[in-house]
Amino acid sequence: MRLKMVLAYVGSAYSGWQIQEKPSPPPTIQGALEAALRIVTGQHIRVFGSGRTDAGVHAHGQVAHCNVPDDRAEQDWRRCLNALLPADIRILSAGPVHESFHARKDALSKTYVYQFWTEQGFTPPALLPFVWSCGSLNVEVMREALPHLAGKQDFASLQNAGTDMESTVRHISSLELQALPPLPYYPTHAPMLALYVTANGFLKQMVRNLAGLLAACGRGRLNAADIPAILAACDRRALPSPTAPAAGLALVNVVY
Repeated sequence: MRLKMVLAYVGSAYSGWQIQEKPSPPPTIQGALEAALRIVTGQHIRVFGSGRTDAGVHAHGQVAHCNVPDDRAEQDWRRCLNALLPADIRILSAGPVHESFHARKDALSKTYVYQFWTEQGFTPPALLPFVWSCGSLNVEVMREALPHLAGKQDFASLQNAGTDMESTVRHISSLELQALPPLPYYPTHAPMLALYVTANGFLKQMVRNLAGLLAACGRGRLNAADIPAILAACDRRALPSPTAPAAGLALVNVVY
């Protein structure tokens, strides 16, 4: 039986989604999930995710699939896996799906959120693992840059080295930068910004490079008018801004 799972996790303690084939591999989300499945079924079961979130990146709606023994079809997979998984990984839903379903290949689009904490005076401790404490940013200038990044384009300039791709063309169908309401219990502070990005696929650390580019615009180090030339170069070396930290990034959901 093919099992589809939707899961959420805090990625701070993990070296990303994918198992690393090393003598002493670091902890990964895929590794933790396969270990739990091995306890339940007594078999080694390979799990396939919708995408490889990087070390320190979080998820609210990662999707994965695997094949489990047919005689386990009535198993309460969410309950039994959550009883075995670390507390920072939770199965939100789990159930049978058509045997042809593939979590990565069948995905039509994915949405990520990147969170910027812009108050320079403090960062709430509860938010520290989930934001980039980057300081003051000009939100309107950042929004002026968004149209240059939307649509179907070659995003090679936003791809870090490490993965060979047949094509670096992707279609960003939605880009939205929200200024969130002030948090209760804290002194008056600058807003937290949430950048939502939806596309038919993403290159290696593409959203983090996009976030770094927007932050550079918000700090006055880049102009929105610079972006077309950066993208046209199709070279990561043309992007003068650093890759934004992993902590601010989370996979929101996957559409099939």
